[in-house]
Amino acid sequence: MSKFIASPTMEDFMLSDAYVRVLAGPIGGGKSVCCAHELMRWACDQKPNAEGIRKTRMLIVRNTADQLRSTTKKTIDDWFPPGVYGEYKATEKTYYYRLRLGDGTVVQSEWMLIALDTPDDVRKALSLEATGIWGNEARELHPEVVDGLLMRVNRYPSMKDGGASRAGAIFDTNMPGEDSWWHKKMEEERPKNWSVHLQPSAVLPIEEWVEKYGEDPEEHTVARDVDGNAYAVDPEHDNYDNLAKDYYPNTLEGKTADFIDVYLRCRYGRSLGGLPVYDKTFRHERHVAKKPLRPITSENYPLCIGLDFGRTPAAVIGQLTPSGGINILSEVIGENMGIQTFVKTLLKPHLFEKYPGAATYVAPDPAGWQKTQVGEVSPVDVLRTEGFKVVKPQTNKPTLRIEAVDNLLTQSADTRPRVQIDPSCSTIIRGFQGGYRWKTNKEGDLVQDTEPVKNKYSHPHDALQYLALVIDGGALGTRQTKRREIKPATYAWT
Repeated sequence: MSKFIASPTMEDFMLSDAYVRVLAGPIGGGKSVCCAHELMRWACDQKPNAEGIRKTRMLIVRNTADQLRSTTKKTIDDWFPPGVYGEYKATEKTYYYRLRLGDGTVVQSEWMLIALDTPDDVRKALSLEATGIWGNEARELHPEVVDGLLMRVNRYPSMKDGGASRAGAIFDTNMPGEDSWWHKKMEEERPKNWSVHLQPSAVLPIEEWVEKYGEDPEEHTVARDVDGNAYAVDPEHDNYDNLAKDYYPNTLEGKTADFIDVYLRCRYGRSLGGLPVYDKTFRHERHVAKKPLRPITSENYPLCIGLDFGRTPAAVIGQLTPSGGINILSEVIGENMGIQTFVKTLLKPHLFEKYPGAATYVAPDPAGWQKTQVGEVSPVDVLRTEGFKVVKPQTNKPTLRIEAVDNLLTQSADTRPRVQIDPSCSTIIRGFQGGYRWKTNKEGDLVQDTEPVKNKYSHPHDALQYLALVIDGGALGTRQTKRREIKPATYAWT
């Protein structure tokens, strides 16, 4: 029998203490195998009752009976075959596992296979009492069913047997669409007790492959999409050693870019609401740093703060590096507040906490130089009163602002991508991945000669664009400290 070895992504998924865990990634990534092993590990970790029996009941759900039989059940049979670990009763569609551990205790676990393609199946699933759930290919499961199933866990074993040592759910899936309920749960509206684990891309565009490995890929690993764009298999993807080396090239050949993004590159399916603004230039694998970025603590490298005004103000903090790179370090986003409240209660505390003593300058929306009707005070006046040096971006035209970011995304610095984004900048990253998108008309056609859709992603991306317009100037900033009050000052460069 083969030995299961968890990849780093799978290991994080299995060891997460979240109540709901989601493992998402390319086809062929070994997600189902990982989940089957996690169920068995879960069963073995249950605390024994007074008789030394570790009782669990797991619900294994899939959208249809055919999918459950042809895929999920086969995976379980391959790794935990009946007759070796226990028995399978076809009439009940249930595995009964019983095995003795080295400490003398006995694992006694029921795995109930439930399809959800008929109302009776759904009613059955929503009436059972279980320890945990495995939702196989989760994006196909109806949201109401998922919510109902989550109410059936932590119900077995009973308290007389000690209750469940661990309750919850695991889900595996290919990437859902950006407009889907699953996308909201995994990204925009992720509950605090959920964890999401995205597997690495199985293939990379040739230029990214060469940038990563410093040489051309072997010819047999290369394939082209329907438009002729070339990709190569990344040997660092999950499950590489367990797949035929021509699996991904044959799967990719002649497919659309959308298909490749979802099924091979671990990217959310394109939203029906419009094309992502940076669809051609942003690449998660290229532009998002693998680890948190550290700011450079030198007054020669001040922090640049791109700032968007309005009732949903947003700031993006970046820094030019000695090699000419641009690190996007953090984001600060307000809601239903004016600029003065935002600066005092969110931005300045953020700077004091994360970048104590750092020199800063602000690149705000050029509209902020206009005086308000109340008190003849502009938003920029507020910034200066709070002690910031202000640099005016040269334009407020959306097309030119977007072009400035586009240009930076395509550039390199010292053989690396010029732009690196700290993984904590979740709103900026999700905006790049499709949240920040072009408008569509009533017929669903793209409208790219106007501004992108105004939403939760547009404000921080506007701030990023102002940053992009000025950061190459390398302006020396004003140092922010807690030790003294900063008084208003007049600067030559305004």
